[in-house]
Amino acid sequence: MTQSTARRRRTAMLLAAAASLAVGLVASPANAATTWESLPVPATYVNMSLLPFDSQNAYATTMSTCGEMCGPTAPKLWQRSGSTWKALNPPSDAALETLAGTGPNDLWAIGRKDIGDRVWHVHRYDGTKWSSDLAPDTKRVEILDAEAVSRTSLWGAGNTRNSRFNPTVTHWDGQGWNTKTYTDIPGSFEAVDVRSENDIWAVGYRSMSDEVADYQPLAMHYDGTGWSEVRLPETPGKMNILRKVLNNGPNDVWVASDDHVWHWDGATWTSRDLPTSGLVTSFANYGGQIYAGVQVGTVGDPKLLRWSGTSWVADTSLTDGTRVTQLATTPDGALYALSQDVWSENYLSRLAPPTAG
Repeated sequence: MTQSTARRRRTAMLLAAAASLAVGLVASPANAATTWESLPVPATYVNMSLLPFDSQNAYATTMSTCGEMCGPTAPKLWQRSGSTWKALNPPSDAALETLAGTGPNDLWAIGRKDIGDRVWHVHRYDGTKWSSDLAPDTKRVEILDAEAVSRTSLWGAGNTRNSRFNPTVTHWDGQGWNTKTYTDIPGSFEAVDVRSENDIWAVGYRSMSDEVADYQPLAMHYDGTGWSEVRLPETPGKMNILRKVLNNGPNDVWVASDDHVWHWDGATWTSRDLPTSGLVTSFANYGGQIYAGVQVGTVGDPKLLRWSGTSWVADTSLTDGTRVTQLATTPDGALYALSQDVWSENYLSRLAPPTAG
């Protein structure tokens, strides 16, 4: 499954988060992943998001990490072909908060030009030329995450700005957008995961009041005919914004907020919180095993965890960096990990597709 890049503001929140409790973990067993290939990155000391397609092709965005000391900096877009990265020049009104696509000749670039810009842009690149802005509604509809299923199918999730934000999903069918807004729910979707056109999850939050602390988790499932809410446990007065979702099928869905992880088995949500002080930056399914990339909370916390079937265990096979900022899988089954060290230097690693048997 090709995953879209995380939004820059979401990544910044995760990288800035800190916690205070360290918990020891057992090491992962011998059958866990062990051999990572180190790959070149387009730039160092930047925040980076990756959209890989196969062992030879990928897109990435980078943005400076030095903040106000450097002054305003625009994100950059890169394309990988073989072992070489080259910088691209998207249209001046294109935004790069979220990337989605099915291959090097099918890229979507979605977002705002800057945090203060309330105009949402959607552009498409066919490997040679860019489209004009394709946004369904530049003034009201915010697409915060997106995933392409084919060249004629893209699903986006976010919100519509009415008197309050309302969760919104929108679908590009090759000709235009079909947008669904839940005007009876105050809140927003933050992430979407498409397993098939008949099996989609969108997650985010429901605003219980005007206080951010009262945000509660929101998860909805699409079965090909309609969307239905799958209610999660609520924690009164606790900010629970679901920022990550991994859809492995009807009986195996993982979601995460800043503080909690839940698993859906087709009937019940079960808490599967991390045994560390870190936060989940992304999920991935590699060879039938569930991995969680972790923004490390304290020194000694693992940056990569694997679900053993009963608990999270540390996977120490990924040696580069001190925190994982993104995990992504490709259609051939390979796993990619973006990691950073304490100086925000980037590392890109790849696990080849698992062998059968």
